[in-house]
Amino acid sequence: MIMMLSSLLTTFLLGASFSVAAPLLHRPRDVTIVPADVAQSQVRDNTATRAFTNATITDASGQCLTIDPLAGDFRENLIPVTAAACNGSAGQQWDVITAGVHNNVPGAALIVSSDTQGCLNFDPRRAVGDQVILFSCGGRADGGGSVTNSQLFNFATGESSVALIPQNAANATCLIVSDDALGPVDCDNSADQLFTIGGGLAASPSTPATSDPLTSAPITSSAAASNLAAGTSSASLTPAPSATTTPTTTTASVISVSGAGGVLNPSAVAESNPRDNTATRAFSSAAITTADGECLTINPLAGDFRENLVPVTATACDGSAGQQWDVITAGVHNNVPGAALFVSSETQGCLNFDPRRAVGNQVILFSCGGRADGGGSVTNSQLFNFAAGSTSLPLVPQNGANTTCLIVTNGSLGPIDCDNSADQLFSIGEGSSGSAAPSSTLVAPTAPSSVSVSSATTSSAAASNLAVGTTSASLTLATSTTATVTATTPSVISVSGAGGVLNPTAAAEANPRDNTATRAFSSAAIKDAAGQCLTINPNAGDFRENLIPVTAAACDGSAGQQWDVITAGAHNNVPGAALFVSSETQGCLNFDPRRAAGNQVILFSCGGRADGGGSVTNSQLFNFAAGSSSVALVPQNAGNATCLTVGDGLLGPVDCDDSADQLFTISA
Repeated sequence: MIMMLSSLLTTFLLGASFSVAAPLLHRPRDVTIVPADVAQSQVRDNTATRAFTNATITDASGQCLTIDPLAGDFRENLIPVTAAACNGSAGQQWDVITAGVHNNVPGAALIVSSDTQGCLNFDPRRAVGDQVILFSCGGRADGGGSVTNSQLFNFATGESSVALIPQNAANATCLIVSDDALGPVDCDNSADQLFTIGGGLAASPSTPATSDPLTSAPITSSAAASNLAAGTSSASLTPAPSATTTPTTTTASVISVSGAGGVLNPSAVAESNPRDNTATRAFSSAAITTADGECLTINPLAGDFRENLVPVTATACDGSAGQQWDVITAGVHNNVPGAALFVSSETQGCLNFDPRRAVGNQVILFSCGGRADGGGSVTNSQLFNFAAGSTSLPLVPQNGANTTCLIVTNGSLGPIDCDNSADQLFSIGEGSSGSAAPSSTLVAPTAPSSVSVSSATTSSAAASNLAVGTTSASLTLATSTTATVTATTPSVISVSGAGGVLNPTAAAEANPRDNTATRAFSSAAIKDAAGQCLTINPNAGDFRENLIPVTAAACDGSAGQQWDVITAGAHNNVPGAALFVSSETQGCLNFDPRRAAGNQVILFSCGGRADGGGSVTNSQLFNFAAGSSSVALVPQNAGNATCLTVGDGLLGPVDCDDSADQLFTISA
């Protein structure tokens, strides 16, 4: 405790002394630093591998990335990152961590304040202008987090000039300084988006922080562009004082897809389309040929960001990965005797027939089990009649009442009435019968990106742009050089509900902030009659941060206890009503009497649709008079007869009785 207080005092003294020499602009802080909470939330990882220690990070204009520990909350979280004239202060010193407690992803780095030990964090759900902050490494405010891709940035060993590309943004977002604040923009491969790391200690694993940040000469090597390509680096890039390396020009390796999302999201792919290693396979990596000898074919990039909604075509057989299929007769997603799943060996998506979809788009690959996020079990839209030993068969989906068969028309697989003709038969072969699937070999498409390298062969661990889930992959670059990569599954944050893990893309889509809204209160506490604060835990809901219960707990000023009260906006067009919105997740307080008792009051996507596509729903509108700071929470879908109150620590419905026990106090 004495050491911690001494360290904190040193931080304050440093901040005070340097503020005289070069004042730092910081926003007012509404809370008092709590040393015990800071010590718990912001712990230095002494086991970490550091590419740089106590280094400056300068932008293209030569200013230094800067933080002020007093600009955040009581835990030294939520600190904005600015750019200021370089002055050697503690707030301008950074560690670059390539492995440790909060980074287990090769080809990625944490950018950590040497002063506070907070991690650079990008959260697209936050308000514009406040999306890049320092936050407790691991992503939990109290320091209890493990690894989160909102804090991982693409990084190749030896780099000292980099683009800051957060790994939760599909390689499409770069950080840049604008109006002296660090924030997100679309990556454009320009020099303006490059930062130089130097003026500190390079490649010092576990080197303790020192009081002298200028113990080595600035490092001027510039191999930055390889960072944009997520893993093509020049041959010799070990930082050394005064060493200079010619920059290598590359193009950001974003893999475009035809459908929703626009770009492939490897984390979402891994979640949605895992391989069932427990399954019984009648065939593995087999070709399926039509009556005229063409092969059923898929293109992983023809679907959405999860590799769902991929159409199935027929083309000349060429043995490619997109023409290989597994036939699963039993497994996680098939518990029906006499039925089989037809699964792409490449994407692990299941052949799916959905007659509700538009004609010409009813047969697709979709996540096995029938849920887009991979959380489904068994669905008959993916089960096809199959007799053991069959190698020639019609494709008869079990949701088509045995009257619908699949057939190829104009090059696309689609439904037709069964007629027992040979034209409706498919042959399975040219694969391995009943064998385990081998390691996949993938050829990266040349259209989405072009990579230029300066050495004959380059090596990278950044395999996030490949189809996730393969054991190994051979990536053919545009220059015909070959780079061997090992696929790593991105780290995930566990959630209590559906999906099991947080999907940042889905959460951002489902719970965007309404920047057009009129707010009576922002980031306010809401206290019950007993003085406890309404509280949410983002990890207590589903993969979209929906279905989160609302509890009451001792007030501590944490993000989970902050609320916006919206009186007009995209999801509120009713005078005399308000939305109560979590400032942290942007989910709306929602009352649904159809749900089970004890689970009727939740946070849900504003507008009432899980995917964020809703408009206005009275299950989220509460009676509210302008100027009120003491209110009963009366949902407008309950006939003014139901009030929300806290019972056994949980917010739930009771009959209104006009008592003080049913009043809540809103305080900014």
